[in-house]
Amino acid sequence: MNYFISQFGNPTGTFGKFLSRIMNLSNKKMYKANMAKLRDNMYIFEIGYGNGRQLELIKKNRTSVQLHGIDISGDMHDAASKRLGEDAVLSIADAVKIPYEDSFFDAVITTDTFYFWERPEQVLSEIKRVLKNKGIFVNSYNTMYASSVGKARKDKGLFKAEELIKEAEKAGLKCIYQKKLGIFEKQIVFSFDIQTPK
Repeated sequence: MNYFISQFGNPTGTFGKFLSRIMNLSNKKMYKANMAKLRDNMYIFEIGYGNGRQLELIKKNRTSVQLHGIDISGDMHDAASKRLGEDAVLSIADAVKIPYEDSFFDAVITTDTFYFWERPEQVLSEIKRVLKNKGIFVNSYNTMYASSVGKARKDKGLFKAEELIKEAEKAGLKCIYQKKLGIFEKQIVFSFDIQTPK
């Protein structure tokens, strides 16, 4: 994978910090769409919080939320911790093993990350595990970035909506909503619902 693409997946150093600011600008529509799916009083978990901008927006626009997140970049952890202070519980971790107990969150959100997942089936299983019953998984992404990452990774992973939906359903997450947000931006929402036997 080339340097530029790898920085999107794991921003580091001065260039990574600059790139995270650019991503905040290009992700504005997606952040707004994600926010529309969240309510007050939720336990919310973000995979790939970057410099913390999306969590900061949630804190400003939703009341009594509990914010948590993981990112694989130590530099992004430092930047987000500085931005959010005690408003969020942030960790450096890989989503293949989310460091939370079962049924902990009302919502899991992620923006522009799923096409970097090395083991997507494991990540999706972990998302299902940490979601409460009736919880939602909100995934927003840029189709142009997904295509570029797919070429760089030689199609080793998930890069299209239908691939993500298929794998999510195998993990026990049901697609309940899809919307095109712009020319390249898309949002897919999944739910985890334990069906009560009749």
